[in-house]
Amino acid sequence: MRHLLVTAGPQKGHIFQVCDAFNLLIGRSRHATYQFTDPRMSRVHCEVEMKGKRILISDLESGAGTFVNGKRIGDTTQLRGNDIVRVGDTEFRMVDDVADDPTIMPTVQPALRPVLMSQEKLHNLTGTKLSHYEVGKVLAKGHSGLIFKAYCFKYDRDVAFKVMWPEFSQNDEEIMRFVRAMKTMLPLKHPNLVTLYGAGKTGPYCWIAMELVEGDSLTTVIGRLRTANLDWRNALRVSYYVAKALEYAHGNSIVHRNITPQNVLVGKRPEETKLGDLMLAKAQEGALAAQITRAGQILGDIRFMAPERTSTNATIDARSDLYSLGALMYALLTGKPPFEGKNLIDTITRIRTGDFVTPKKFQPGMPDVVVGLVNRLLARKPDDRYASATEVIKDMERIGASLQVKL
Repeated sequence: MRHLLVTAGPQKGHIFQVCDAFNLLIGRSRHATYQFTDPRMSRVHCEVEMKGKRILISDLESGAGTFVNGKRIGDTTQLRGNDIVRVGDTEFRMVDDVADDPTIMPTVQPALRPVLMSQEKLHNLTGTKLSHYEVGKVLAKGHSGLIFKAYCFKYDRDVAFKVMWPEFSQNDEEIMRFVRAMKTMLPLKHPNLVTLYGAGKTGPYCWIAMELVEGDSLTTVIGRLRTANLDWRNALRVSYYVAKALEYAHGNSIVHRNITPQNVLVGKRPEETKLGDLMLAKAQEGALAAQITRAGQILGDIRFMAPERTSTNATIDARSDLYSLGALMYALLTGKPPFEGKNLIDTITRIRTGDFVTPKKFQPGMPDVVVGLVNRLLARKPDDRYASATEVIKDMERIGASLQVKL
């Protein structure tokens, strides 16, 4: 396991874990994964990400620059063991296995030590019991935790069991508030929403039990599009059922905020499409939003966010979800999101001011009415989009009928 050890600067002695769950955004801004007090550091200075076994660092157009082993980097460079990174007056060293290195572990801040240790232990929950669940194999890694397959011996069923990252579980009062909010969502049932079964905190672990859906995430589906695009008819069908899920959520005063390929599961038939991760919407209502949405949400999902969501204190409503639906549909049609930059700042700039390539370039046989549907969903101004998911559904049904596409 890789870590960044701060060897000089105001936070000297701190250690930050590098993992593929989320990218690390380093700077003085409160939106950074790790916020620094170094006055020479930019608000959004640099980004560290893990790609396979490689660790990459990108300068985000900082004022003072990012240096590796004394040399100022361009956009992105690879980090290797014991490389020295300088950001403002702060220096980091890339290290491995800090828990086993007696020369390093004593310098770890006490509040960080259990987080570093317990993140590793989270992977070892397989075969253990939490509450009335027997935890099985890891199914996926999300921005806010690990998802396991688990067996509920109370109700004799298999479930998807999400255990939150340890830093999520530090404040018991906030956790219990979150659990209570989650339980208010248990009565919400819809065929195109992943059903929530329960939530709680057992020992140091905060967990959520959900319906186990047999199928692929749209991340997997879109990954296959590198060789062949999904037929526009199937893209329309899948998007239609996501819109149905949104109509129900919005009808219950829930703005989802996290519509991404990772959170949409598709069964054998399009009508088995299910939208998950409603828990993020509830997290946004409390102080835990800063923990659950931090860099994972900002970095991992930025390509599917509406332009207004990239601004601080912007008004977010159902139309922001409809933009994300459009970005999702665009990715299904083309194999990639409408906007994707070299780094965080570049991506945000393109979302706010750029023009996307028409999906018809990727699928010349796509009818113009389908192109118009995508264009309207992706309108930069909320007022230029559909007013509601119900309006989107009606338009999709009209298009399907006119083109003889069964939804």
